[in-house]
Amino acid sequence: MPGPARSPAAVTRALAPRLALLLLALVVARLGRLAEHRLAEPVGGPLGDVLAAALVAVLVLVVRPRTRALTAGLVGFALCAAVELLRLTSLPQALASRWPPLAPVLGAAFSPAGLLWCAAGAVLGAVAGVAVARAVSRGRRAGTEHQG
Repeated sequence: MPGPARSPAAVTRALAPRLALLLLALVVARLGRLAEHRLAEPVGGPLGDVLAAALVAVLVLVVRPRTRALTAGLVGFALCAAVELLRLTSLPQALASRWPPLAPVLGAAFSPAGLLWCAAGAVLGAVAGVAVARAVSRGRRAGTEHQG
């Protein structure tokens, strides 16, 4: 049974934070790829880890924009830590050999410092994502209040 009909303005208000978060996710993903491919290893690898974890946290918010920063950050860290720990096995190499696009995602070698970079990135992504979603929501509300 369908719910009550929503006005176009209500739909736009609901979609605006998601669209802004999706744009943030695209920017973070692009920066991550640039960091890994354009920066030397002492900086590029860790920065890529930070941005990958930030991306996961932002994607959590794309799916559920009202998620608290703590929750988005914990999910982002948990997923990135799982990938980092998976590198202790031979599974990433086996999966990457079957489907090469997985190679950059799964990486090659475990790094204990990678877990710290994942934690930092998840926090940054969650905080930035929640800030963007709130700013867009407030801006949309302020815009509709001035029109009315």
